[in-house]
Amino acid sequence: MALWKISVKNSTNAACKNKRQKLERGMFVETSTMSTSNPLGLTREHPMLAQLFMSKYGIDVDPSHMNYSYFNCERIG
Repeated sequence: MALWKISVKNSTNAACKNKRQKLERGMFVETSTMSTSNPLGLTREHPMLAQLFMSKYGIDVDPSHMNYSYFNCERIG
């Protein structure tokens, strides 16, 4: 099991389904995964990560845009 911190690299609305919403630099979510693989590299984890941003910030992130171009992923445990 691994713990991860997924944070927004730069302010953007490109990763949001609703273009009126904006991801701000520094926003982050934390999650755990059963594997030690980076969750941004695992497509099956993207909907869960998008749901975490929706739950914490109310921002509807497009799971197809959950990648290294918009987000940083750091293992914290």
